[in-house]
Formats: sequence, structure tokens, C-alpha cells
Amino acid sequence: MITILGSTGTIGKNTLSVLKNSEKKGQIFALSANKNIRLLFLQIKVFNPRYAVIMDESDAIKLIDLCKKNSINTKILFGKKSLSFVSSHKKCTCLLSAIVGGAALQPTYDAVKSGKKILLANKESLIMSGKLLLTAAKKSGATLIPVDSEHNAVLQILSSFGVSYNNQTRKDIHNKVKMITLTASGGPFLNFTKKKLEKVTPEQAINHPTWKMGKKISVDSASMMNKGLEVIEAAILFGLKPKQIDVLIHPQSIVHALVKFTDGSVISHMSPHDMRIAISYALSWPERSDISIPDLKKFDLEKLTFQTIKPNQFECLDLCLKALKIGDNAPTILNAANEIAVEKFLQNKIKFIDIPVIIDKALRSIPITKCSTIKSILACDQHTRDYIRNFINIKWK
Repeated sequence: MITILGSTGTIGKNTLSVLKNSEKKGQIFALSANKNIRLLFLQIKVFNPRYAVIMDESDAIKLIDLCKKNSINTKILFGKKSLSFVSSHKKCTCLLSAIVGGAALQPTYDAVKSGKKILLANKESLIMSGKLLLTAAKKSGATLIPVDSEHNAVLQILSSFGVSYNNQTRKDIHNKVKMITLTASGGPFLNFTKKKLEKVTPEQAINHPTWKMGKKISVDSASMMNKGLEVIEAAILFGLKPKQIDVLIHPQSIVHALVKFTDGSVISHMSPHDMRIAISYALSWPERSDISIPDLKKFDLEKLTFQTIKPNQFECLDLCLKALKIGDNAPTILNAANEIAVEKFLQNKIKFIDIPVIIDKALRSIPITKCSTIKSILACDQHTRDYIRNFINIKWK
């Protein structure tokens, strides 16, 4: 039985699209949304989950009324604790964590402690909790499967070439893998000068050239913050050192990752830029499922180009690498500061070029400490958010 946190978002909708045409259509245990009542109700009608969770109590009352009028028996819950309830419930065997940002950390952690199969589309949970999530997975037997196209591509390469991937040890990866390369489209502002970046609007930033995504992750992709977060995620997920992870600009988004093995061989993963491929593999891992996706055309492969990243080309990427090297709670600080900065940019309260300035301020100002519990991680996250909101309110009146 599958619980989908963030079922009305891009990843959630694509996951339901995959499940709708599979034998697992009737295996939805719970769905959740932030505030999109209309779409969540439509999903409830189609998939008939046992539970549905929405954040606000007033929205839950509206949803209960809709279900009653349509003779639907799905039980409606609300609030953060309800997310943890449906994620760790004994009837739930698989969790898709697709809520944007740090809000997914607690329910994801609770699901890991309960030994579930975790399909991780929410990279922030892993970035904030780091080894804490992996330690819990080792103890409970939970499996963390990446849904991000690049990490999923790495997993596919490892699994296809006999490299063992499990949460108990990374020994096989350490023995056989020399380096991985994550590709990045470069976003809509790849060739923009700093002067042009000063005039960038939210509407431009969310218009990604190859992927259809939510607003927050689209802005992160435009700033290369998303790729930086993916580097941190890869280091944690595959047990690699920062120097073993490279980033390559690839505007066509067809090659998703490359793995260099210790014998000098380099294996790449190619596919159309359709998230349903990664989602389907995550759902079926370690097997594969047949899904209807248009094939790559020969002319697509004729146009592949790659660019190395110049020093200091992407400030947000550099800040992510800095946070990874610092360790401890630095990635949590980085992530929280970025979430607030992106929120303010989308509200037209700061400029696009202010995002890295704000993140850098957080990393320089907030004490670096070890966070050994989820409670301390969430406290650091909240402190950073409060600090950065106050900083923005003072500096950008």
C-alpha cells in the first residue's frame, strides 16, 4: 500500500499517472496536499485511498463535505501529525515523499523508522537530516530510493552493472565507483550576464527550458541551487566524497548522469526528460516496469552538447559545495535560507541575484553545530527561517 505525500504537485501527479495504468492503481493507502482541495478531491474519486490529508482544518471540513455528498468513504485528516500518521501506518508499505521543502522531514523520518520503502522525491529531507536518516534506515531496514532523475539514473547504472545498493553498507560502491557526474540543463539563464540577471522576473525563472516543475524547484534550477542540493544528496545517498561528484552542463537534459568506475569505464544513462521514467523505476526497483513513454529519436542524439562549469559561474552551486564541506548543520542552514529567499523572490520582494547573498549571510551568521536529533534539526531550520525573514525585512524595506 502506497502513501503519496504531495499528490497534487508535479511529482505526485506524475506518480498517479504511472499508477493509474498499472496493477497498483488500487493500492493507494493515503494521499496528501497542502491546499489544493479541488485536485485532491478528484484524485480521491479516482483512486479511493483509505486516508487523505490536507494541512488546514477548514479545508478538511470542505473536503469531508465533498466526500459525503459523493458517497466516498475516504477518511479526511488534517495537519502535520496526520502526515506522520499515514506515512508510518502499519498498512503503508511504501512512501513517496514529494512535499516541497523541509516540511517533509518529520513524516519521512517517521516512515524510515517504521521500515518502509521510501521513494525520495523530497531531497531536502536527506539534506537536512543527513546521516540521521541513513542511521534510522539501517536500524529499521527501510530502503531509500531516489526519484530525482539524476540520482535515479545513477541508481539504474549501479543496479545494471552489478553494484550493490542498500542502506546497510556502501562498501560495493566505494570499491567499484571512482566518480559520478550529474548533468544540469543550466536553466533559462545559462548565458545571462550579471547585468541581465539583475532584471530577471519570477515569471522568467519558473519557465524551465526542458522540465515541467513547480515554482520553487524551477527557481532553484534557474539559480543552480537545485543542482547544488543534488550534489549534497548524492554524497549522502551514495556515500561519496565531494571530490567524487562532478556537475556538467547539458542543455538537452537527455543524459542524466554518468558513472566512472575504478577500471576507467564511464557509463551514462539516457532517456527522454520525463519524470515518469524515474518514478516507474523507483516504484518497481530493483525490477523494471513497462510504461508508455515516447522513444528518443535519432535526431535528439545528434544534438547533444556538454559544457564544463567555470569557476565562480554559479554562486548558489558554490554555496552548496561550501555547506557540504562544512558539514554538521550547514546544509540545514543553507536549505532554510534558500527556501525563504525563493519565497521572497516569487513575491517580488527581492531580486533573483539577491538569493545567493541571503544564503551566504545565513551561512556566515548562524552558528555551525552538530544536530543529533530531528528536533534539533527542525529547531535549526526554524531559527534560520526566522533570522533570514528578519534580515530581509530590514535590508529590503
